[in-house]
This record gives sequence, C-alpha cells and structure tokens, in this order.
Amino acid sequence: MVYPYKLLSGGSMSRYIGTKMMLMIPTLIGITLLAFILLNLAPSDPALISLSMDGVSAPSLQEIENKRHELGLDLPLIVQYKNWICSIVIGDWGVSYITRKPVIEMLLTAAKVTVLLSLVSILFTVVLAIPIGAFMAQSRFSRVTKLLDVLSIAGTSVPTFWLAIISIHIFAENLGLFPTSGYGSFRHLLLPAIILAIPTIASVMRIQRDAMLKIQESNYVLLARAKGLPNWVIVYKYMIQNALVTSITIIGNHLRSILGGAIIIETIFSLPGFGMLLLQSIQMRDYPVIQGYVLIIGIMTIMINVIIDIIYVWLQPSIRLGRG
Repeated sequence: MVYPYKLLSGGSMSRYIGTKMMLMIPTLIGITLLAFILLNLAPSDPALISLSMDGVSAPSLQEIENKRHELGLDLPLIVQYKNWICSIVIGDWGVSYITRKPVIEMLLTAAKVTVLLSLVSILFTVVLAIPIGAFMAQSRFSRVTKLLDVLSIAGTSVPTFWLAIISIHIFAENLGLFPTSGYGSFRHLLLPAIILAIPTIASVMRIQRDAMLKIQESNYVLLARAKGLPNWVIVYKYMIQNALVTSITIIGNHLRSILGGAIIIETIFSLPGFGMLLLQSIQMRDYPVIQGYVLIIGIMTIMINVIIDIIYVWLQPSIRLGRG
C-alpha cells in the first residue's frame, strides 16, 4: 500500500500540476474561439439589438453602420478576436445590451450564488453519500441496507423539478422550515442544494458501496486483516480511500453540471445564479452576456477537471505522476 504523502515527495505533485496547467492552454484557446464564433453566428445583428435598447426602433442604415463601428463589428474577424482577447485579459468583458452593465460584473454576481449553491450541494453529497456507501458495504445484508438500496434507486429516478415542487410545498409552505423562493440569506440555498444533491447522493452511495465490496477482496485488504489490524483502520485507510476514486468522478460531474447552470432549479427557487442569467440572456438575445457565460463556464470546467485529476493522484497510488 502506497500512501498519498509518498506521492507528493520530490516535487512530483508540483510537476504534475505544472503539466496540467500547460495542457490547459490549447483548451482555453478553443473556448475563446467558441465564445467568439458564438457572437458572430448570432441570428440577430448586435448593432440592431443595441440600437433598440437605446430607444431607436427604426434605425437608418447610417445609424446601423455607426453602431457597428462603435462596437467594432466592421473590423476583420481576426482583428475583432485579437481586440476581444486583449479586453478579456484586462478584465473588460464587454457591456450587456440590455442592462448596460459590465458583463463581468453580471457574471460575478451570478457566480456568487451558483458557486455557493454548488459547494453546499457537494458538501451534502460528500458528508452523506460516502459514509452511507461505506455502511452499505459493511452491512450489505441488513434491512437498513435494503431500504437504502430502494431509496437510492428512487433518488436517481425521480425528476429534480418534481422534488423541488413537492419540497417547496411541504418544507417551505406547510412547515415553514425554508424560504419558498428568492435569495437573501444562506437559508435560501439549503433546500435547492439538497434537491440538487439527492440524485448524486443516490449514485455515489451505490458506487461507493460497489467499489468497497470489490476492494475488500483485494490482496492488501486481506493482508491487513491477516495482520490483525482493527476493522476501522482497514475500512478507512485501505478501503474508503481507494473506493473514492470512482465516486470523485460522479461528484465532479455533479459540480460541473451545477456550475453550468441548474436552470430548472434556479428558476423554481428564483435564485439569481448562472442558470437564471443564461435563461434571461437567451430570451433577450443579450449576446455579450451569453458569450461571457460560455467563456467563464469553460474556464471553471477546466479548473474543476484539474482539481479532480489532482485528487485522483492523491487518492490512488496506482496513478503515476510522471505520466501527467
């Protein structure tokens, strides 16, 4: 058995992280190209949308040309792309056609809600799913485990929007335990975070159980038992740690999906996060905001992937850092 601290010696982890960061560069370039092309393939002329928000309902050709010049849309595409990248680097992500607010300001405001919602949801998942999965592996023939099996199947089968509506009716309207909608305090995030976590908890607890059942028949676990190590030591140091690798994948996918915008849940609970912002921007054809959304979600997704890879290396001794 190789423990995680041995993997971190000799600067191996630093080299691994450096390699991952270098590999991010081509992906980031691809994301910026996607976001840029998105604006140029838009079915509506951004100049017309901007003029309409200025109160010009029937602009002349000269007014349209002037607005296109103001927005830099009359420049060659390669020049537009270069100018846009330079602006992105210095923090100028453009201005919303609808609100006239800086796009980066709108994205950061929405990010505070969605990121916090994501972290709370992930916290519920880790705190509940991992221990429950370990319990199910250790007590696989008990009645409690059979009940948990049924609940896990239900958790992955029931649509989250239905759970959200029922939960609001029971826990918010009838019992008054949570606010029904809106965002003003941490309590507003608890119920939607739990709803978002339920399918992942159901999946992770079953995956954690199956992985631990497989690992407990491995040679190093059998050797540890033969040495007379306490069961809790075997379960914690030898089984849970190695079984976490698969569970981390599911949790990472869950985090990416929330950051991408849990549109339905954020709409039901009236949370001003990424999902709500994206939905409103699409409806209003606010292309700079959509463009910024694609870019920031792409960057966040890359960072999450790097973090997950680092956790893999920390948890799984069989992964060689030198292969990056």
